[in-house]
This record gives sequence, C-alpha cells and structure tokens, in this order.
Amino acid sequence: MNDLINIKVIQKDFNGEKKRFVSARELHHWLGVGKRFATWITDRISKYDFVEDLDYFITIPNFGNGLNTQITGKIIDAKTGKVVAKEYVISVDMAKELAMVENSEVGKMVRKYFIRVEGEFKKVMRLAAFNPKTINQLASQFAETREETKDYRKDFTDCVKNFVAAKNYGTYTDMLYGFLFLERAKQYRKLLELVKKDLTRNYMYEEILLIIGAFEAGLSGEIEKEFKKLSRQLTKEEFVKKFNEFSSQKNWLVYQKRARNIMATYDAELRNIKHPKLIDYKKEFSQEDIQKLIG
Repeated sequence: MNDLINIKVIQKDFNGEKKRFVSARELHHWLGVGKRFATWITDRISKYDFVEDLDYFITIPNFGNGLNTQITGKIIDAKTGKVVAKEYVISVDMAKELAMVENSEVGKMVRKYFIRVEGEFKKVMRLAAFNPKTINQLASQFAETREETKDYRKDFTDCVKNFVAAKNYGTYTDMLYGFLFLERAKQYRKLLELVKKDLTRNYMYEEILLIIGAFEAGLSGEIEKEFKKLSRQLTKEEFVKKFNEFSSQKNWLVYQKRARNIMATYDAELRNIKHPKLIDYKKEFSQEDIQKLIG
C-alpha cells in the first residue's frame, strides 16, 4: 500500500492538544477527485458539517508585500495581483471520513492507509508512555547498531590510548556530544534521569548512534595519520585542533543538524523532555519519523 499511497501525516499542538493532520490538497490528489480542489473541499465541509479549528484549519501563504481580501472572499497578493490559494489542513479523522465517502476503491485504500498509520502511531505513543527512557530501543535494528557502534567506540578509545598523550576520554566524549547536540554526557544523563548503571548510549536513538560511530571512526583515522606524521603522540591541544578541523567539514555539519533535529523532536514527543539548547531544532513529528523509529 505504501507504494500506492504515501500521504504525509504530521503532529501539531492544536488548541492545547496533540493532533494529527494531513494536507487536504494532497488527499484530494490521492483520491483522484474530478472536481476542482477548492470546490470539493468547501462542498465536503458544508455537507458533512466539519468545524473549522476543530476538524480543520486554513492557512494562507504570505506572498508579496501584503494580502488583500476581496468582497468575494478571495485573497489577492498585493504585489502580483494573483489569487493566493487557501490551504486546508485537516485532521486524520476528517481525512478518513472524506476517503470513506468517496466510495471508490482508491478511497477505501486511502482510509485503510490512515487506519494503519494511526495504529503505528498509537503503538509507539503507548510504549513511550509506558517506558519513555527505552523508546529508542523499539527500532528493529537498534541491538545490531548498538553492537556495531561498540566496536567504533573501542577503536576511538584505542586511538586515544595509543596516539594521544593526554588520556582524557570523558573530555573528548563531551567534545563530541557538545558538537553534535550541545550537551555534555552528564547533562544528557540528567535530562533522562539515568542512574549510574545505565550506559548512556543504550538510551540514544539508532540514527544518533550511527552518527556518533561514524564520527569516532573518521576522527580516529585522522588522529592516527597525524601521529604517523609527527612520529609521536599528540598533545591535548593538538588533539583538539584535529577535532575542530575534522568537525568543521561540511558533511559533519549536515549530520550535526540531523542529530539535533532528532534529539529535540523525538525527546519532546516521546519522552516529554525538552533540551534547552536545542529548542530551535524541534520539527514536526511526522509519519516518516514513526517509520524510521520502528523500521
């Protein structure tokens, strides 16, 4: 069904509660409705008594230098003179009903799609409510990834042991965590309320573990090359310099943003934890996120 239908579902705080929404225009496309979108959605709202700011809300893109409302209700872009299309964002429940009343095979498939999507979402949220600290371990590949990245971690600690004079393992780990998500290990553990026996990385999301592992493996290679070049162990200052050079590469800035998005968004939605330094990185929690989490 995913190959046939792939309607983006997002979660938003709406009137003080978390609700799931889709684009009505996208739904209109997938249902293959013959009518113009604007006519179809207004007819459906009127016929089935959907309520604005309960079942749906309307957004209007803010184009040009301003918007002018006409007597007809049309919104005109003051700069271009063109009509600005209204976008209807509808709840998943409203989308299910619209799919059902289309009374077509595609309509039935779309409704089943939403039922499955909601089922997956509720499953994840139930598990998050039951034990939020371990929600990250729901990922189908988590155990495998955790074992794989243990080897990367050992490569990194062996690298420090063999090629760096100052063996400040905790400091170097904090440098990595600080680069990726602006927190030291101690701060992260405090937010998750981990106890002494809890291994920090057991509570990180799979994709975060992969990013950390890739970074440690790549940095280890750079440190070893510098060791061979100098024919001696690096000082702490030289290690920090190589770390900064390595982390400033453009590809790591991309991974940095991704790691911050995951930490800010997943922890806020699934663990009810807000990372003070990552507020600006929180995104909408979407069906794509659910799929990545549960595989």
